[in-house]
Amino acid sequence: MGHWLRQQAMRKGQSMVEYAIILVLVACVCIGVLAVTGNQVTATFQDIEETLMNPDDTGGTAVYTCPDGNPAVLHGHKYHCH
Repeated sequence: MGHWLRQQAMRKGQSMVEYAIILVLVACVCIGVLAVTGNQVTATFQDIEETLMNPDDTGGTAVYTCPDGNPAVLHGHKYHCH
C-alpha cells in the first residue's frame, strides 16, 4: 500500500511540472506576439480612445497638424500627435 501511494504522489508531482512547462511556453508565445504586434495594438487603442473622445470627428476631414504646429503621424487609419 505504501509503495502505491508513493507512486501516485510522484505521478502527481510530474504532472504539475508538465503543466508549469506548458504555462511558461504559453507565456513566452504571448510575450513574443505582443512584442511583434505591440505598436499596432497601441495605435488601435489610440484610435479607439480618440473615437470615443471625439465622436463627431471622422478623421478624414481634419487638418493633419498637431496643436504645437508639428505634423501629425499616420498610425493605422488616423493621424496622431506625439
